[in-house]
Amino acid sequence: MSKKVTELREIAKIEAERMREANPAQYFERNLHQLGFSEPEHALLQTIKEMTDNALDAAEVGNILPEIIIEVEETKEEITLPPQAGKIRKANMYRVRVEDNGIGIVSNKIALSMGKVLFGSKLFTMKQMRGQQGVGISAVILYSQLTSLKPATVISKIEGEEKATKVVLKINVDKNEPIVLEEQKIDWNKEHGTSVEVFIPARYTDKIDKYILELSIGNPHASFILRKKIEGRKSELVINRTTEKIPPPAKEIKPHLSSVDPGILQRMAEVDKDCKTLVSFLSKHFASISPETAKKILKAAKLSYNLPPKQIKADKILEVARNIKLRRPKLEVLSNIGEEAMIAALKNRFKDAEFIAAVSRPPWTYQGIPFQVEVGVAIGGKEVANYINPKRITVIRLANKVPLPYDLSDCLLYKTVNEIDWKNYGLELNERGVPVVPTVFVTSLVASKVPYTSPGKFAVASVEEIHDELTLALQELGRKIREYTYKKRKQESIAKRYEFFRGYYEVLAEEVGLITGGKVDVSNVLKRLFKEVRNVENVE
Repeated sequence: MSKKVTELREIAKIEAERMREANPAQYFERNLHQLGFSEPEHALLQTIKEMTDNALDAAEVGNILPEIIIEVEETKEEITLPPQAGKIRKANMYRVRVEDNGIGIVSNKIALSMGKVLFGSKLFTMKQMRGQQGVGISAVILYSQLTSLKPATVISKIEGEEKATKVVLKINVDKNEPIVLEEQKIDWNKEHGTSVEVFIPARYTDKIDKYILELSIGNPHASFILRKKIEGRKSELVINRTTEKIPPPAKEIKPHLSSVDPGILQRMAEVDKDCKTLVSFLSKHFASISPETAKKILKAAKLSYNLPPKQIKADKILEVARNIKLRRPKLEVLSNIGEEAMIAALKNRFKDAEFIAAVSRPPWTYQGIPFQVEVGVAIGGKEVANYINPKRITVIRLANKVPLPYDLSDCLLYKTVNEIDWKNYGLELNERGVPVVPTVFVTSLVASKVPYTSPGKFAVASVEEIHDELTLALQELGRKIREYTYKKRKQESIAKRYEFFRGYYEVLAEEVGLITGGKVDVSNVLKRLFKEVRNVENVE
């Protein structure tokens, strides 16, 4: 055996000995940038996003009008961060706490739900929810302990309990388990709810305020209080709910065969312990599959009706199922914002806007997954002008009622707005393609599974069915904009004609007075004349 071969064999053995299983906590500890914790400004916003996601979901599942309190306090402690591009980075430590009035967490599940990555119900639920992977809050705690070395403090209480449970914890990354440093019962002046507090290196910008304002548009039934202490100065942003009507709850549904990959279908069949035949397996575990439909699929796939699930041929079944165009799943499982609620929220945010409108499309599906799109617009006024980015079309993007703060250019909810030729709908555009009159668009997608482009949930991926529905919604919104711009221009034209004639008012009054010898009420005659010229009531 040559020396080269011996060396390679030894290297292979060394590499084999180094191999070991990595759990989710170990992976995300080393890849927190994928979840939005790349630098202090992003990290603060992402922390608030994940914590408010959990808070809103906790209220929504209990059919409760959400009351969310967010506290952001800059401390005097400074922390040195890993260098970037050879430069040493420093940031101040921030205390971040989010409190909600949701259903609370059963005391023996608090540590696991917060301190174990991918632990929870969201990953296993086919239901519209803000969080979908069960990573968010545990990622916040990972980032906190990785950078500040401080634990997270959780207080939670469920209805009927006399005292709340306080848990101070960290995450054991190697075991993906919580490390409980303290647990005790305490008095808490809430009937039910949860509070989570962490310390992170951060940098505060007005993006935080903007995020909360956008969050209120997606959740007009919620109230938000943002309490800040930055550079020693205290301030508070209060956003009251604009509707007392709680949106209809989202409903859990079974997966649709069109949305399942062959490997997942194969594994589901192999681990199933309840069904004796493929007919019962397909009709029990999938939406829109009756026993008759299951038999039709199996017959076309040339598989026996009585075959046990473990002997499934997933690729054959899915090929047949997708060719026969299965009935779409039930679509009334979603919880959207609603046109009236979105309009009310936009009016609350942009109080002096000249025009506000919204459009909701009926629910539809992609790959057997129900979704629904809604769009809105606010045009004109100082508040809109102060909000927009003059260099590009301004779009507030919402996915399951949560703002998407980053990856704008990669997001379907932004790109589709830019595809519309808004000049066809009466909006004058500048050389950059931006409306001359200040304009803010809103695009909202709710779905039992949002197709995000990354684990950080920053942008919606391009899906043909979603794109088509969004285009139709924006075109309908465009028709409302065109009606508004037509009326506005007509009124402007009438006003200009009136001003033209008004310039001759004094001259005409004097001449008519000379002719009539002052016997006619000239002023009254001219008012009637102007009314005919203007052809509109009450124009001064």
